[in-house]
Amino acid sequence: MYSFAAIAAVTIVAQADEAAAASSHVVRAGDTLWSISQQHNVSLANLKAFNNLNSDRLAIGQTLKLNGNASTTVKPAAIPSTSGMVTTAALNMRLAAGTWHQVLVTIPKGQTLKPIQTSGAWTKVSYGGKTGWVHNGYLTASSVKPAAPSTPTPTTPSAPAPSGNATVTTAALNMRVAAGTWHDVLLTIPKGQALKPIQTSSAWTKVSYGGKTGWVHNGYLTNSSVKPATPTTPVTPTAPTKPTAPQEQNINQSYTTTANLNVRQGPGIGYALVTSIPNGTTVKATKQSGTWVYVTYNGKSGYVSTGYLKQTTTAPSAPVTPNAGDGGAGNASFDYVVNTPSLNVRTSASTSSAIIGRVTAGQTLRIVQTSNGWHQIYIGNTTGFVAASYVKAVPKGSTVNPTPTPAPSQGAGLAAIAVAKKYVGTPYIWASSNPANGGFDCSGLIYYAFNQAGYSVPRTNVATYWAGSYFGTQLSKTFVPQAGDLVFFENTYTAGPSHMGIMINSDTFIHAGTYGLGYNTISKEPYWKSRVIGYKRP
Repeated sequence: MYSFAAIAAVTIVAQADEAAAASSHVVRAGDTLWSISQQHNVSLANLKAFNNLNSDRLAIGQTLKLNGNASTTVKPAAIPSTSGMVTTAALNMRLAAGTWHQVLVTIPKGQTLKPIQTSGAWTKVSYGGKTGWVHNGYLTASSVKPAAPSTPTPTTPSAPAPSGNATVTTAALNMRVAAGTWHDVLLTIPKGQALKPIQTSSAWTKVSYGGKTGWVHNGYLTNSSVKPATPTTPVTPTAPTKPTAPQEQNINQSYTTTANLNVRQGPGIGYALVTSIPNGTTVKATKQSGTWVYVTYNGKSGYVSTGYLKQTTTAPSAPVTPNAGDGGAGNASFDYVVNTPSLNVRTSASTSSAIIGRVTAGQTLRIVQTSNGWHQIYIGNTTGFVAASYVKAVPKGSTVNPTPTPAPSQGAGLAAIAVAKKYVGTPYIWASSNPANGGFDCSGLIYYAFNQAGYSVPRTNVATYWAGSYFGTQLSKTFVPQAGDLVFFENTYTAGPSHMGIMINSDTFIHAGTYGLGYNTISKEPYWKSRVIGYKRP
């Protein structure tokens, strides 16, 4: 057992609380050794070796080491009533000890808390009339000094004098074999140590400390902007183990937060916290990078995850004056009709701009102006852009029979079900969206089935399908779905929107799950029923 004083001496990964458990994994319903090894990029053989496993059998609640240095499970222990601690950043209080549990409240930086109980890297506290669990990585003792360690620790070398090229750690910081939280930890550098950068790579910096050389995250360095000297010889790149960061694009979209939401310095949970936005706040996003968008709140700007945002209607800009002589707005001779099953409406006249809606075959458009192969049209109470090559000009009032004839709104979903049923029983394959790979992951199945059914959507992940305009607007979990609707789940293998499927009736859905492509019934299975966040109707 640990007292809080001992916890204060424990070195903790200097990551946000969402990634605090990177060196271990707590087994949840539906987990297998294979899915855990894929999720954390650990080989199956190593996973068994780290945990002395002789079989593939797991127990819910079991804690698995993800590397040779991972700590074992710590049983809860009572905290002395004289102990006190202070938050070092805006910190989520959760319903139980684990990042997959519900956030009860976000505790501001600098608040003094009294510990009630500890369990591993988590402490139970009370704040604002609520009691819950917080991660120890963002707590510091206010009245109790750490107890002397029971085993000797290496002597900390004296910090080099800071210079123009020096950077200083702002927290206890893990040095890893390579740039990424999934790599092994070499050692932990104490807070306040001055380091000299050797090389930088995105959000990581290579440094030397304690006789070892490795990589640390820039989010916990005071001066991470120093550029390294150009290497004399090129470094041979290794095969990437993680996908590259998506390209950032400009957007103009309003969202409402669906939970207390952390704002970070960059598009990922590895970046340092800037501030926290309360649940129910409306914010405007100006840039998007993958599943993260750039917003400003109370004078502070940064990135937030779209998994906790609900898209709202964008306020219209000032009316645009139609071009003189244009056959669009104000022209009494022509109607403009969509001549394709489904046509994306974008924020600007570019296929790389964000999609804000869709129009369908046979729909007559109200055009503002036409330029360089794009029509600017009215959509709802705003304007957007569509490719002119998919719009047909016809004499006003004439009967239009566009080709091809569109299917009813439910048709795409029913056709997608027919496609998915062909592959029932195929295994779950991470990141696969094609049966040629032997199976699918959940969002890959949706992408393949709907595109095969003639409904064009991009290949992305569950959080983006849920937060974006793909498949229509978000419908609450109290909505009664029909066959062909999409169902979304949260907090499965990770926090937030993380799984999806296609409803085949009002209660049963088909999806690519841990045990392969098959069916589950929501009302009869508490695991799925408790995780439904809503539906969408294509």
